[in-house]
Amino acid sequence: MTTRRRLKKEIDYVVSDLILDSITYTNLYQKPNDEEALQIVQDTMLLRNKLRDQANHPEQRDKTETKKAHYNNIAKTLIAGVEEGYGKLGKLVNKDV
Repeated sequence: MTTRRRLKKEIDYVVSDLILDSITYTNLYQKPNDEEALQIVQDTMLLRNKLRDQANHPEQRDKTETKKAHYNNIAKTLIAGVEEGYGKLGKLVNKDV
């Protein structure tokens, strides 16, 4: 099990990569107000805030769930959310090529 501190750093690192890639897309294709790319950033920030809140407050987990399982679920949710974001971004890039 990773420490809470390490998990929060991983959340921030992975989310920042997706946000940076989305902003790079808007700059590269010269679409500063692309609603779809901005929606990816917004959804990613909401995911980050939700996961950080869950990591900071393990006492809010299900009573049947251990702390280790709680943190593992946070990591799985992070991976699934970021993969979904990159999938959306990939569709935008392929649409513009």
